[in-house]
Amino acid sequence: MEARVTSYSQTERLRERMEKASVRHGQEIRADLPGVRVAASPRNWFVSRAKHKGEIFFCTMGPLEVREVVSPGDDRPLPTTAVVEGLTVPSGGTYDLLNALVQSNGDLRVIIDEATRVVPSAGGGIFVRDGAIW
Repeated sequence: MEARVTSYSQTERLRERMEKASVRHGQEIRADLPGVRVAASPRNWFVSRAKHKGEIFFCTMGPLEVREVVSPGDDRPLPTTAVVEGLTVPSGGTYDLLNALVQSNGDLRVIIDEATRVVPSAGGGIFVRDGAIW
């Protein structure tokens, strides 16, 4: 199933997670994005299923962990729109995107490439960090 960002994806949650991880505008980073949910579109379930399309939801995403800063950024605000490239999963569920390439110039762009691992999330979208539930 090819997953894509839609108007229902709650991209503001991705932006919040990036801000909490101190990601700057214009940066390119390698990061782990835990608990990204993919589901067949409920608005057009039969068409989505027939075309093997899924919707990405960032509402269940846990804290973003920066692995590497590839290029520095600036102090401008982070973009508000998001794009995910190359995310294909076998079925709906919650996934951890490990070592994804993330760019923050023009769009919040999450790129799944040969260095990225996509694995089913062990936490099912619920994460505990420093005693808080995310």
